[in-house]
Amino acid sequence: MSWYINTTTGEERQFDDAWFNACVAAGNPKVDGWVLMVPQPQPPPPPPPAPYRVSKDTITSRVLDAGKIPDLMAVIDGLNAEEQFLWTNYAWFWNTNPTIIAMCQQLGLDPAVILAPDPYLQ
Repeated sequence: MSWYINTTTGEERQFDDAWFNACVAAGNPKVDGWVLMVPQPQPPPPPPPAPYRVSKDTITSRVLDAGKIPDLMAVIDGLNAEEQFLWTNYAWFWNTNPTIIAMCQQLGLDPAVILAPDPYLQ
């Protein structure tokens, strides 16, 4: 099955190729104006946005504004030793950090909001 467009009406329809070819060979007027639609090349998708840094202070402030600091502390306590070390000792995180994104989701917060561009790290 291929898609055809009627050059007279602009209608698009899917036809069985064998049927369409047989009609054309027989000179059937029902297929007048119907031509095979050739897929147009699509532009490549835009590149993903570049990762950026968000300070831990900004993350904490946004969680505080959401009223979830006690929940954040509980999530941090539940992290494994390596992740707790990173949270405790790093001043900023990439907005694509899977641990920080998971923490936001555990808190029921939108990672896109909590990890929005940091005005202090531009």
